[in-house]
Amino acid sequence: MSVCWLCPGQGSQSPDMFGRVAGDPHLAKHLARLTGGLEADAMAIAADDSRCFLNRHAQPLIVLYGLTVAAALDDAGLAPALVAGYSVGELTAHAVAAALAPGDALRLASARAACMDAATPADFGMLAVRGLRLAALEPLAAEAGAVIAIRNGADHAVLAGPQHRLAQLADALSASSSAHIVALRITIPAHSRWLAAGVEPLRAALATAHWHPYRAPVLTALDGQPVSRAVDAVATLARQIAEPLDWARTLDVAVEMGATAFFELGPGSSLTRMVRERFPELQARAFDDFATVDGAVAWLQRQSG
Repeated sequence: MSVCWLCPGQGSQSPDMFGRVAGDPHLAKHLARLTGGLEADAMAIAADDSRCFLNRHAQPLIVLYGLTVAAALDDAGLAPALVAGYSVGELTAHAVAAALAPGDALRLASARAACMDAATPADFGMLAVRGLRLAALEPLAAEAGAVIAIRNGADHAVLAGPQHRLAQLADALSASSSAHIVALRITIPAHSRWLAAGVEPLRAALATAHWHPYRAPVLTALDGQPVSRAVDAVATLARQIAEPLDWARTLDVAVEMGATAFFELGPGSSLTRMVRERFPELQARAFDDFATVDGAVAWLQRQSG
């Protein structure tokens, strides 16, 4: 059997996300080592609800969490057959696939956030919409001055656009449909044309990293294509901040390539829920589902056996 490891993006974090990590000896030693690559008060920022969602902090913290869990699994001799990452999680994925050293991945997460912040117009954000077919949502979004930034399924998308336009669209959808709508705590129009100015600076930052041979392919969330060369990683990671993601297609490709189970490193379990909705016949678990690292290791060993 073949397990695809999943690395989440923004929205999956919470102020208490490192509490469990710091209290588990399997994880704490790796957290202490990896946190040295971030600012000195990184853990205080992570625990602060007013700061952990800010883009410049959120991106490296999410990568840090995923790398910490991956390091503990590596201690147990576990490695993925495939890796896929959602938004900034795609950067985590390249490090999980051993193409980037953890320190480089954390540095690049901060650089990615800086490039996106510098390119972001004032008062932009993102809105999640579930329960309305994309064929119906897309023209409504365009009319409102927003765009589909991430396709999660046939009736599940994330929009990007000006905050006031997104708020107007949310009100209109609430009045005219049964769609579930959530304004995300993200202040950038990720994966949309409004971040085009950040692509080249990010590409330049990515090109400075030392890239290593891949131990597993990484599926780019742009379209699910497998990436296993540095030149392709640099191109896709840079492009994806200003182009829409097709996460549904990425999951489809993982299954087409032989994935029989999915494991989400975290934080959170949002990607696991998407897998269960799309492929209810497949095994899908998140690290957060387990009380201990040993429990996650045992489950992964069974799936890989």
